[in-house]
Amino acid sequence: MKLYPFVENIFKIICKYQLIQPDDSVIVGVSGGPDSVALLKTLHFLNAAKNLRLRLYVAHLNHQLRGDFSEEDEQFVQDLANKLSLPFISKRVNIGKIASETKLSLEEMARKERYTFYSEASQNYNVSHVATGHNADDNAETILHRIIRGTGAPGLGGIPIKRLLSPGTPQLIIRPLLFAWKKEILEYLNKDKTKYRVDASNYEKEYTRNRIRHELIPLLEHKYNPNIKNALSRLSQILTINNEYLLAACESVFENAIVKEPDNAYVLNAGFLLKQPKILQFLLLQKLLHVMHIPLKAIHYGHYSMILEGLAQKGNARKFQLPGKITLRYERGRLFLEKGFSRETFTELPEIPLKIPGTTQIVGLGSLTAELPESKDVSLEKFILTKTRYEEILDFESVKEPLLLRKRNSGDTISPLGTRGSKKVKKLFIDKKIPQGKRSLIPIIAMNNKPVWIVGICLDNSVKVTGNTKKILKLTFQPSGS
Repeated sequence: MKLYPFVENIFKIICKYQLIQPDDSVIVGVSGGPDSVALLKTLHFLNAAKNLRLRLYVAHLNHQLRGDFSEEDEQFVQDLANKLSLPFISKRVNIGKIASETKLSLEEMARKERYTFYSEASQNYNVSHVATGHNADDNAETILHRIIRGTGAPGLGGIPIKRLLSPGTPQLIIRPLLFAWKKEILEYLNKDKTKYRVDASNYEKEYTRNRIRHELIPLLEHKYNPNIKNALSRLSQILTINNEYLLAACESVFENAIVKEPDNAYVLNAGFLLKQPKILQFLLLQKLLHVMHIPLKAIHYGHYSMILEGLAQKGNARKFQLPGKITLRYERGRLFLEKGFSRETFTELPEIPLKIPGTTQIVGLGSLTAELPESKDVSLEKFILTKTRYEEILDFESVKEPLLLRKRNSGDTISPLGTRGSKKVKKLFIDKKIPQGKRSLIPIIAMNNKPVWIVGICLDNSVKVTGNTKKILKLTFQPSGS
């Protein structure tokens, strides 16, 4: 089967960047516009010509922004999928309504919903790749857009040719047309006599991206550099190489800079951080936020600079407030970032009687479940070997109800299991190196106003299970977000 030169060039890009392997499954995002239609036709041709044995799916998200035109777009894409004998996946989302409710721009909300749709579809159909029709013009426009808004080296790398669809998932999003110019795509479609849809909103000047495309780039081409798009493309490729090196360097030191802790917390060694080159300091902070699944869009250069300058100053504990109610706390040479806790709700929480048996909700922190299993069904030795830090068993006959769930109180003491005498809870927290900002977030189970279980830390000797125990109380804490 003879292929168009355009299709052959795209195949070379696919091979060079290892975007697809034989027998892969690929969802092709198709809006009905020229780019996505060209992508679908190209992958379909290559699949047959190169015997790739790909499982191709056609996916279309109806944004419901253009009335009858949106319905016609969806029908056009479905007809195209039927013509190519490919499965068709669609979803309808009222982007305008959601954008109004969330106060996000139509562009941003549409993009967010598209990738949510792709993620859902890739999981539902067990697909390994999602392909989109981003091209070289899109990349040039993206770089200019980011320069205007303010960006660093990673942003100047432009649109990546492949990346994970979402953090923690194996699916890849790929852009086989990323090095193809719009005029090449249109020439290919015209030669192949392939029809496509034109979205009139692409010419509306209210969108920043459209103004860059139809006003700024033509101005730069006419007044400054007729090859501005090529220059931006080269800049993107150079910065991508630089970014790959820097990110690899960041990954190589990340394990030494940071320690994963329980309760969805990370601790960063501030001394180690400040010894790194300046660019790695920024990247390590960015990596810290990324692995905590914290959106980076609202966090900019000034925030990172504020943190690094604050860490370099002499002094004791301090904290740094970031957008989205995110707080980083610095104590004893370490930088703590905690996720999933609400200090305000828990510090104001009154004492709550524990439901036995039953589940007690702890607003902002999670829940605690109390069970009364048959003692013959519980092996103390096996429980000790398999238990998590959020599970404990108590001798129920030693328990005097009600058990109260509360935060720590001044003067609290406990007799840790296996030790003699008692110890102040405050001293225990210090010995365990628990930061001050986290101490009031640790639930405590109290009996007669005395702690008998500091969740995740220790049990009191007075309620320990022994060989004479006849009735067992099992407690399990489930943190929020786990």
